[in-house]
Amino acid sequence: MSSPRQSLRMTAGALAAALVMTACGVSGAAGAQSDGTKGMSTSGTGSLAPFTQQKVQWTACGTDVTSEAVPGAECGWVTVPVDYAAPGGETVKLRVSRVPAKDHSRRLGSLLFNPGGPGAGGAADVANGNWQAGKEARARYDLVGFDPRGTAGSGQIKCPDGVPQEPENPPRTEAGAKKAFADAARRGEACRGASGAVLAHMDSVSVARDLEVLRAVLGDAKLNYAGVSYGTYIGQQYMKLFPGKVGRMVLDGVVNPAADMQQVARRDLKTSDDAMRRYARDLVARGDERLGATADEVLRRVTAFAERLERKPLRGADGEEFTDATFSMYLETSVTDKESWKPLTEALAATLHGDGTAFDRMEAGAAGESGGEQLTPREEQTEENESMSMPAVLCLDSPSAPKSPKEMLRTADAFAKQSPLFGRHYAWQMIDCATWPVAPTGAAEPVKASGTAPVLLVSYTDDAQTPLENAQAVHRQLGNSSLLVRKGEGHAAYASESPSTCTDRAVDRYLVGGRLPGKATNCPR
Repeated sequence: MSSPRQSLRMTAGALAAALVMTACGVSGAAGAQSDGTKGMSTSGTGSLAPFTQQKVQWTACGTDVTSEAVPGAECGWVTVPVDYAAPGGETVKLRVSRVPAKDHSRRLGSLLFNPGGPGAGGAADVANGNWQAGKEARARYDLVGFDPRGTAGSGQIKCPDGVPQEPENPPRTEAGAKKAFADAARRGEACRGASGAVLAHMDSVSVARDLEVLRAVLGDAKLNYAGVSYGTYIGQQYMKLFPGKVGRMVLDGVVNPAADMQQVARRDLKTSDDAMRRYARDLVARGDERLGATADEVLRRVTAFAERLERKPLRGADGEEFTDATFSMYLETSVTDKESWKPLTEALAATLHGDGTAFDRMEAGAAGESGGEQLTPREEQTEENESMSMPAVLCLDSPSAPKSPKEMLRTADAFAKQSPLFGRHYAWQMIDCATWPVAPTGAAEPVKASGTAPVLLVSYTDDAQTPLENAQAVHRQLGNSSLLVRKGEGHAAYASESPSTCTDRAVDRYLVGGRLPGKATNCPR
């Protein structure tokens, strides 16, 4: 996601390790049974009781969810209204999965999980054990995954012509911009025609209301929740809507709801520029002067070359033009990954000498090193659906995309002034929301959520997708939060593929016993 969005974009910068304040007690965590109807609200008429009082028919998970379910995994469906202002209208079925608590005699309730995206489903992650929480939390909670409305198994949206996309060569003229907008608008309208009513209700507020239905259906008095990346945004929307129903909530890899789309894109521009500078410094420090004798010289040469490509593109391996936009995209995806720096240098050295095929060879080499693995049909479908779901959510949640060809051109010029290498590319990534057929309903504003139980924010010091500054900002916005910082690089620090005993124990202590980390509690690299 990759687009300049809070959950997806790569960021740079070794951000200084910080921590964390606020070690308040936790009240009202998981446990007692409830019918879940009290406190549920809707802005329209009609009863939500048919939804909150439904029973899940749990069965063994089928291959439509995962072909490798862990022992005890169960799957089912929960029905929710498409439009909470009219709960008597159309409905959508949410695919849910559950792995029962290992220590059932001391079960605390359900712990719902969302992996972010937006557009990623969580039912498979729980059913196949891809996400298992920490050891102590796994013992005491039923782990519950769900596919948010319109994604994965939950009433997928459809875009027969694909979602609106950034043009291969960002236009510089109003005529070119109008053509790009017309194509994007056509694609968006095709999404609306094929997807039906749910497309207008993919916003995170609606997903947060779905969480409240899930809480009630599962029989928990409070919502216990672990959200990753964009899942933290959904969690914050739930806090705003249902502050009295918040139990133990872990927000890991935090999205800042007060930052709008253009603010995020500008932050990501700095991220990529900082990564480029780190790469240049590392290159020179290793004694490799093929691109320049100093980091500044490397940056000047690369930037000047991109400007020459704008005037006179090279020819790529397939005979198509290798433009400054192509160059920018290759740099963006390579420079934030240190493992790509060596092949990046080889490709840059050749390209700066006029070889328009070097980056194609680098890409082919990377595919070869990975074994050339092909996606399964299910994986291809999941990836395609996520790419469709992403704008469907983001374009409703954020109102700040440029709204006309002229405004997009002005925005692209301003972004290019900030970052000659990446700016125009980042600006035009917003064309999906600039032309989306459904008007935004969200707002960029902090979530105060007064009256909630204390929540735990978690972040790496150097998170390329949701930087530490996001978690710090949300920590300031929420008077009832604690921030746990794990030193190092990564995204989603709790129960990760690279486990941290310190982090997992601290989060589990909160989830199981309600104890938040104390002051100045960092987890080491």
